[in-house]
Amino acid sequence: MVLIGILAKRACDVTSDLPGINPPPSLAPPRLEIRNLVRRYDGRAVVDDVSLMIMAGQVTCLLGPSGCGKSTTLRIIAGVEMQDAGEIFVDGRLVCDTDFRVPPERREIGLMFQDFALFPHLSVADNVAFGLKGAKEAKRARVSELLGKVDLLRFIDGFPHQLSGGEQQRVALARALAPNPRIMLMDEPFSGLDNRLRDGIRDETLGPLKNEDTAVLLVTHEPEEA
Repeated sequence: MVLIGILAKRACDVTSDLPGINPPPSLAPPRLEIRNLVRRYDGRAVVDDVSLMIMAGQVTCLLGPSGCGKSTTLRIIAGVEMQDAGEIFVDGRLVCDTDFRVPPERREIGLMFQDFALFPHLSVADNVAFGLKGAKEAKRARVSELLGKVDLLRFIDGFPHQLSGGEQQRVALARALAPNPRIMLMDEPFSGLDNRLRDGIRDETLGPLKNEDTAVLLVTHEPEEA
C-alpha cells in the first residue's frame, strides 16, 4: 500500500520519488492520474495542487485529519463535484479538466461509503444488482459470482439487517464491484468498525479489489487504517 500524508495547509503533497507511484515509461499508463488538482471554497484552497498516480491493482491511502480535503478529492475524481484547476486521467484518457468533463456514470469508477449505503428493503442480491444493466439471468449470475468472491453467497436472498457490520461491508463491496469499475474510491470505509475486526475486514475488502486489478484510493483520518 502506498501511503500519502495529507497536510493541513496543503491538501495533498505527493513527490515523484514515492515508491510505486511513477511507472516505467514502457508500462501501461496509470489506472488513475491526477495532475495539479485545486478546489477552493470562498477563496480558500481545500484541495491544493494535488498530483498522484495509481497503477492497476495498487492501493493508495490518503491520510489526514477531518476537513483537510480528502473527501472533496474523492468527489472530484468521481465526477460529482467540479475542480477549479487540474486534470484527471483514467488509463491515460482525459476524463476531466476545467473545460471538459466525462459524466460520472461513464468514468468506470466505483464508490464505497462509510455507512455502506445499503437499501434495507432490498435483498442482498438486489442490493448488489442495483444499477446493473442487462438480462435478469445475467445479473443474477454476476451477483452470485461477486457474493462468492466475498464469501457471502449463502446470504444471497437475505436482507441487510440480518448481517453483521463486516458482512454488510462486504455486500457494499460486491455492489461497488458489480459494474467492473477500473477504480474504487473508498471514503472512511472502516472507521465505524470495532478495532478487533478492522484488520480482518480490511484485508477481506481489499483482497478482491487487488484480484480484480482495480486501483484503490482510500481516505481515512485514522493512521491504524492506513
